[in-house]
Amino acid sequence: MEIRHLQTFQIVVEEQNLIKAAMRLNYSQPTITKHLQHLEDEMGLPLFEKIDNRKKLSKAGEILYEHAKNMLNELFTLQRKMEEFKGEKQIIRVCGLDEHHERFFLPQIVNFQKKYKNVLIEVYSVNSSDDALKKVILNEVDLAIVNGRPLNSDISYQSIDYEGLVLFASSKIANDSFQTEDYLAKFPVLFDHRAPYIKFEILKKGTYFPNTIYSNSDEVIKNAVLNYPYLGIIGTSKIKKEIESGTVTVIDTYTSNVPVKLIALTKTLSNPIFQEFYSSMSKVYGV
Repeated sequence: MEIRHLQTFQIVVEEQNLIKAAMRLNYSQPTITKHLQHLEDEMGLPLFEKIDNRKKLSKAGEILYEHAKNMLNELFTLQRKMEEFKGEKQIIRVCGLDEHHERFFLPQIVNFQKKYKNVLIEVYSVNSSDDALKKVILNEVDLAIVNGRPLNSDISYQSIDYEGLVLFASSKIANDSFQTEDYLAKFPVLFDHRAPYIKFEILKKGTYFPNTIYSNSDEVIKNAVLNYPYLGIIGTSKIKKEIESGTVTVIDTYTSNVPVKLIALTKTLSNPIFQEFYSSMSKVYGV
């Protein structure tokens, strides 16, 4: 059983889409299919089955996925420890929205690397806090910054800022005579349906939306509002520059205290260099 076949299988299960899996792995779709077929041949059992015209994991596939995930995590940890033992550079992988890099990670990375010259820090951008959280859970990055997400007990976090959650429109469709209800009656609203804190704040506000469209990307929401006749619900850090330049207009505010959290798997922080970087970020930005 080859490691690359298990990696392919894990990504296909997580993406639930061969095209997305192929893009993430930089493989062709035929290569993805070939890897899955090799695994099924070795297992002697189908890993997927069709239910209501949808492809889902079989029981054998579910078992393999859980074990493959654990095996790949253990292998990654082993590789890291061997690199440390050989005296190679320690790598810290971080991710967040672009504005998180500009405001939090990049200023601190400069100072940290002055002190720890043998540390290499890799910075990855994501389109949403959910993507960042997923990367931490899957051990694809070591630390991340997320906005307002509930976290399980396996994850350590430090609040490093607070931001607002607002309903906004582009300045092109903003109208001084409109009330919130006028906008909602005229334009559809885009928001991230996967974020529980957004749903909670909307319910608390008691606002009724005649027409909603769900998206799982803050970037998609922002660009749609800037270019088309939509409204959007988003964290203010994502549209800070647009608010300051007057490109967008805030129509309504749901809350001004959504926590911005620096997160890491608790077991990851058992590594002294990861703990040191996490602590340095917490000291500078902790609130």
